Amino acid sequence: MSTETTPFTRNWALNWVRGSIESYLRGSTPINIVKGRIKRAIESYGLKPEEISTLISHVQIDPSLIIPRELGEYRARPLLEFIKQ
Repeated sequence: MSTETTPFTRNWALNWVRGSIESYLRGSTPINIVKGRIKRAIESYGLKPEEISTLISHVQIDPSLIIPRELGEYRARPLLEFIKQ
């Protein structure tokens, strides 16, 4: 798939990654699945690592994600390190 995507596809990919991150932070999805989805979103849908880092930060402070803040920060750390690589 081309890295040039339509706005709809790009928005879909952002929502897909966001849902995956939320699910991981809640403890429902394994980290390897989320890492694979992040990698796919970057390679196939043209998302940038900086966008995903920002998305992770926004998900952590989202009040609809009902987990302790410290737990969210702890679980997000490996994802942020993965994106930096």
